[in-house]
Order: sequence, then structure tokens, then C-alpha cells
Amino acid sequence: MGRIKVFILVFIIWTVIGSISKVLFLMVYHSLYADVSFTELIAVLWYGLRLDLAIGGYLTLLPGLVLIITLWWQGSLLHGLWRGYSFVAAFLASLAYIANLGLYGYWGFPLDNTPLLYIKTSPADALASLTWWQLSLSVLAVIIVAIAIFKVQPRLPHFKQSNIFFPRRVLLTLVLLLMEVALLLPIRGGVGTGTNHTGSVYFSSNIRLNHAAVNPIFCFIESVVHQEEIGTKYRFMNDNEASELFQGMTYTHLRKDTLQLASKPHVILIVLESFSDSLIHMNGIIPNMQRLSNEGLYFTNFYANSFRTDRALVSIHSGLPAQPTMSVMDIPRKSTSLPSIASVLAKSGYQTTFYYGGDINYSNMRSYFMGTGFQQIVSDADFPAKQRTGKWGVADGAVYDRMLSDIKADMSGKPFFRSIMTESSHEPFDVPDYQKIKNSSVLNAFSYADDCLGRFIDGVKALPCWKNTLIAIVPDHLGAYPDNPDNYQLWRYKTPFILLGGVIEKAATCHVIGSQIDIPATILGLVGIDHSEFLYSKDLLDAGAPHFAFFTFPDMMGMVTDSSSVIYDNTLERVYSSEGPDGDGLVRKAQAYLQKLYDDIDKR
Repeated sequence: MGRIKVFILVFIIWTVIGSISKVLFLMVYHSLYADVSFTELIAVLWYGLRLDLAIGGYLTLLPGLVLIITLWWQGSLLHGLWRGYSFVAAFLASLAYIANLGLYGYWGFPLDNTPLLYIKTSPADALASLTWWQLSLSVLAVIIVAIAIFKVQPRLPHFKQSNIFFPRRVLLTLVLLLMEVALLLPIRGGVGTGTNHTGSVYFSSNIRLNHAAVNPIFCFIESVVHQEEIGTKYRFMNDNEASELFQGMTYTHLRKDTLQLASKPHVILIVLESFSDSLIHMNGIIPNMQRLSNEGLYFTNFYANSFRTDRALVSIHSGLPAQPTMSVMDIPRKSTSLPSIASVLAKSGYQTTFYYGGDINYSNMRSYFMGTGFQQIVSDADFPAKQRTGKWGVADGAVYDRMLSDIKADMSGKPFFRSIMTESSHEPFDVPDYQKIKNSSVLNAFSYADDCLGRFIDGVKALPCWKNTLIAIVPDHLGAYPDNPDNYQLWRYKTPFILLGGVIEKAATCHVIGSQIDIPATILGLVGIDHSEFLYSKDLLDAGAPHFAFFTFPDMMGMVTDSSSVIYDNTLERVYSSEGPDGDGLVRKAQAYLQKLYDDIDKR
């Protein structure tokens, strides 16, 4: 067998093993999928193939290098290395697949680094729940499967090096090197902006189908790489003091004066890429945002919770404060345990759709949105190739047009929740056929994004559903303008927030202090739906709630109230800036808030 054939065979075998593991998983847990259609079961294999190919790519890298070496040198050492690697890889793969089969029934999520954490902290307790026969059967199953995987691995042939002329040897070396490099495609997940994550294979609103599609080896490696001792970070005070301070900063009651509507209003949430508070105060750049701020409720003391889109999306949709040194979106087991506007509205009969013109697998977005109540996702793959013109995918105009078209075509009679994340105002600012601000590509991109927003809102206004629609507009964070922002200044986190639509009867400027985490409670409060699941979110229109803003940056946090503000450096353990009479007290509140946030995430 030639070297190229062996290379390809190794890759195919490892990929097929991943697919077979899914079939076995579905068979073992058939009772969990009794109501699932055959098409959905096939979809598990199809969508899951992405990570199976990735693991196939990883596990073929070393055999590929050995095959290249055999072109120039052969010896028993290479054959021993090949067999040793095949055995170790077979054993570890068997251990991962069997562990996933055994543990899923107890834990309800795919294999990750949790077993390591238990073994590290208490090995005896980690095995205490297993009887001797369960442990014996588990060990036996791992051994049998490891042997089976090892047996199907191709052996390293004894090539006759003398029969290959030098030029052909060089050519084969180059071909195999190119094949090694080509493995980066399945490993990475393609050439798009998004790389492979556990959530890359999430395709259904049924979280168990998504779990079945996950490759447990990939999930385990990812969780180890992103491992952080969440529960031991940010220990500023004893738990009793932290809990007491934290309790005074939460308020989950539904106010009594919510909208009393004949029917449930439609809800549209628009998250604008990189828009800052500075832009809305400039003439001629974003005139539509300025116009819309006078047509609804305009919140002037509103803050982003972080500096990155992945953190902002979780804050906006789930009301979870951003973390200084991690992103919960990178941990699907935790991110999908969060409440969200979509999940709450879905329970009340809403149709839920998320729109994004880019790669939905970027930063594990797919797993988060599919796992928190969105029934449908529209992303770059749903648009023709000719519309995927920018580095980040489809320009805002086409995505807004798609959402407006979907609204017009919706004849279901059900209320809908549609959320969109824009992307045209992100570098490299490559907007299509638009040149209004000629001396700045950055400001021109913001102008384009604003123009698309204005045309979309006007389009919705022309529809009969406008009178029963609530629209929320908020940026994810400050982006490219102003450039080189000082991350230790309050203005760096300030953003506009606008509520408008036919259900908002009177325009007003609101000066209450708030941040992105308050959006779920505010929207649900307006709709009249209980928001008690959102521990950190406060209704901005409820005078009884404690109004403040909290934001983070690596490794810093800030808090703002109507009378004081503070920015605290967690690494240096010192106050960077403090204004107002309650600076010291605000530091303790911010510390308690962050400590209880990490306690919460650790338990999820």
C-alpha cells in the first residue's frame, strides 16, 4: 500500500470511528430520542461529521509525519513509534467514547473536563458512586473497544526506499507535506472566520440532539484548553458578606404597570456592531439613530457590560454580567444553562429567530443561541454566494432585507421574537456600494450600518404589525470609533439604548442608570411576562429596582450609580479611579457582585 493511500486511510478510519460512536450513543440512549424523527437522527450524523473530521485531522498529523520520514529513512524505531501511537490513540479514544456513553445518563451533557476536576479534588469520591461490577464492565468495555480500534488501524508498510528515485522522493515529500497542511481545513473547520467549537455542530432546538452530534474527544480537549478554576477566582470576602451585598443589588419583580395589550406584541432586538455613544453626538454620521432616539425611549446613561461581542450577546440576551477573564459562550455546557429572552418568549408561544450575516460558528455562537431558545438561525450559509461579499460575510442591508421579508411572509398568526447581530461596522469596514463619508472608511461603515438600520425600521413601520411591535436597539460595545479608547474611562463603555415601536405610545429621554444585562427584564416587563429567572437583570422602567451599571475588562471591573462610580484593577488590587461620595462602598459592592457571579457560573 502506498504512503498516500495509508495517509488517507488513517484519516478516514478515525473519522468513521467518530460517526460510529454517535450511532452507538443514539442506540444506548434510544429512550431519550423516542419522539425524534429519522431525519433528525440522520442530521446528528451529518452535522456531527464536522467535529469527527476535525478529530480525524488531529489524529492523522503524526502518522503523516512518519510517512514523510520513511521516504528518507526507515528503521524499526519508526514501526515501533507507529504501533505505539496507534495503541495510545486507540486507548484514549476508547476511554473518551466509553466515558461519554456512561456519564451522559448521569450528567446530561457531553464529556468535558469535569471528570478530571473530580479526580483531581477527590479521586475516591469520583468513583464512589460506581459499584465494583459497573467499574469492571467499564474497564472491560474500554479495553475491548481500544483493541477493536487498534486492530482497524493500518500498519506501517515496509517500504522499499531503494526503488524510489530521488526526484520522485522529493515529489512525494512535497505531496505529503501538502496533505499535512490540508489537514488544517478539517481541524479548523474550513476557511471562514469561525473555527471549530463544540457548538459548531449544534443544529436543533432539542439540546439532546445537539449533544448527540458532539464528538466527545473534541469536547474534552476544548474544555481542558479553556479550563479555568472558576469557583476559586475573585474571593474578596466571606460568602455571607458577599451574599448580603449582592442581595441588595438584585430585583426580579414584575412591575404592576406593565403594558396591558390585547395581544402579545412582536419583539425585535437589534444589536449593532461597535456603535458607541460618541457617534450619536456627531452630526451627519448616524442620522437614523439620532432620529430614532427621538421616536421612542432613549436611555442616555446606558453602558455595555464588556468589550467583546461574545460577552455582549450573552449579557443582552441572558442578562448575565460579562466576566473579566473568560467568556461563558466558550463553555456550551454553561452557556446553554442560562435563561434567555428567546427561551422565555418561546414558552409563551413566540416564534424565535436569530439573524447574523457572518459565520454562526464563530465564538461558539451556534451552541449558545440554539441552546437558549432560538428555534431558527439565519446566517451567511443561508444567503447566495454573491451576497457574501465581506470578510465577515453578508452585509447588513441584505440581512435586514431577509428579516423584513420573513416578517412580511409570516402568516402564522403567532407573535415573533427576531434578534439580529449586525457586522458591517466591524473592521475591515468593507461595505458594498456605499461612499457617503469619503475621508474615513471607518465612519463610512458606521454610516452604511445606520442607513441600513433606518431603511429597515421604515420598512417595519409600513407593515400592519408595526402597531403591535416593540423594537430594542443597542450596540454590543465601543468598536473602532473613537480609536485607541482608554479602557479605564467610563465613556469607553457608554452606549445608546433605544426602545421604540407601535407599543411605545410616547417618546421620552430616560436618564436612569443601566447596562445590557437589564435588557431582558426591561423587555419582558414591557410585554408583561415574568422575568424572575434573570437574577442580574433589572427593569429600567421600574422605579423600585436598584439601578446601576456593571462592566468588565481584562482584568478590571467598574460600577456606576447615579451618585458615584468606581473602576477597580483586579490584578493590582487597587482602585484606578473613583468619583462621588460612595467610592469605597461601591468597590465592595462591585467585588461582591463579581464574586457571586463566579459562584453562579461555577455551579452551572
